[in-house]
Amino acid sequence: MERELVWPAGWRLSVETLTCGRGRCRWASRTVAVDRRLTPAERDATITHEAIHASRGPCPGWARAREEATVHRLAARALIADGRLASELEWSPDPRVIAWDLQVTGDLVGARLDGLDVAERARLWAVTAHHRDSA
Repeated sequence: MERELVWPAGWRLSVETLTCGRGRCRWASRTVAVDRRLTPAERDATITHEAIHASRGPCPGWARAREEATVHRLAARALIADGRLASELEWSPDPRVIAWDLQVTGDLVGARLDGLDVAERARLWAVTAHHRDSA
């Protein structure tokens, strides 16, 4: 599956054993660090998530929770294309199945679904009608 990530200029990637968390931005050294113990899906999600943080710049502590939620939704959008999501939802309504098929984490599928715009939601509602009709 091909994904496109715009890497922030001047930043480097470091794969290492982190003491906590999956990844982090080290602003002073302009380094994105990711934990070496991650699964491939976790690694892709974390690299995308941290690259978005690096592109957006540091945020004040009082805005951190909101920034994390925003970046998580943006990472989900970057990793899960609308067309692929629709195709997967036609086949199965189970987010775990979708995550497995798209090689992403389950929380990213949830974030992508939560972040749908009105047009995306209407289109997905239409392509998943057969799941509701058979219940």
